[in-house]
Amino acid sequence: MGQVRSVKLEDIARELGVSIVSVSNALKGKKGVSENLRLRVRKKAEEMGYHPGTEPSASQGGAVYIGVVIAERYVKIYPSFYMDVYRQIAQEASAGGCLTVLHIVEQAEEKNGQRLKLFMDIQVQGVLVLGELNADCVRQIRKKSGVPLVCVDFYGMDPAFDYIAVDNFHGMQRLTQKVIDCGHEKIGFVGTPLATESIMDRYMGYCKAMEVNGLSLREDWLIYDREEDGYTTILDVSLPEELPTAFVCNCDRSARLLIEQLARRRLRVPEDVSVAGFDHSYVSVAEGLTMTTYECDERTLAREGLKTLLKRMEGKGGPAGIRIIEGELVEGNTVATLERQP
Repeated sequence: MGQVRSVKLEDIARELGVSIVSVSNALKGKKGVSENLRLRVRKKAEEMGYHPGTEPSASQGGAVYIGVVIAERYVKIYPSFYMDVYRQIAQEASAGGCLTVLHIVEQAEEKNGQRLKLFMDIQVQGVLVLGELNADCVRQIRKKSGVPLVCVDFYGMDPAFDYIAVDNFHGMQRLTQKVIDCGHEKIGFVGTPLATESIMDRYMGYCKAMEVNGLSLREDWLIYDREEDGYTTILDVSLPEELPTAFVCNCDRSARLLIEQLARRRLRVPEDVSVAGFDHSYVSVAEGLTMTTYECDERTLAREGLKTLLKRMEGKGGPAGIRIIEGELVEGNTVATLERQP
């Protein structure tokens, strides 16, 4: 008889199209979810046969456990890029005979330096941190766990860690160049450069593409999509009176919000304004629209992060700095080709 697969919080979250944080809060009776959602989560958990405490314990079979840490702010939204990467990691780890344990770092833990409560009573042999966290928080995780740690999809300057990162700079440069090649010269950027290192790199890639093509960077065409602390997303971005012919956005979610806001102003994409995203998080963004974007290679990102961590767990080598994972341009229909002026 085959082994019965235990139902996890992420399984329930995926079924309902909500975040893991919402599922956890609903099942634990915490604030932050509506009563309607709480009832839906509990009903779905019962239907799927979820029971708290059914996940394998550290004492069962001497399994190798890998801890995965994600900031709460990255899983509040759906779809979540980092949950997609986590699922890839979980699959790769399972194929190699390892189990993963997910820990969501709550905003108060990360922002105010409160004591982290990592992985409950499970002893992990290595840790992967997905998405940029406060540097002090990362060091605290390493100190508290006492095991090798690899940072995925961000990088820092601490020589004690390996970093596996998306090619944010060149990816955005290539994407902006694609928009320029379509005849656009007036191009804005949607993103808050100081919010995260990733957004800063994407912004600098945009700047380089504009500069090498002799195109002007206008301050009023830099549209912030979140607060500089990186925690608060701005859902209603402030658009200038004079719009560029195109925007490149630091992520597909911001691109989608921009498209919705343009629609409220009765502006069509791409006929009136072209929009390009980043991450390839959405298959479609509106009726008849598929995003022109830059696709991050989630599988390679997950595989290389896990492979690097396993080497460190086996005592092979030491931290080797930053490794960049390239992605690919995805051509949708959100960027129009303009007729070049004679």
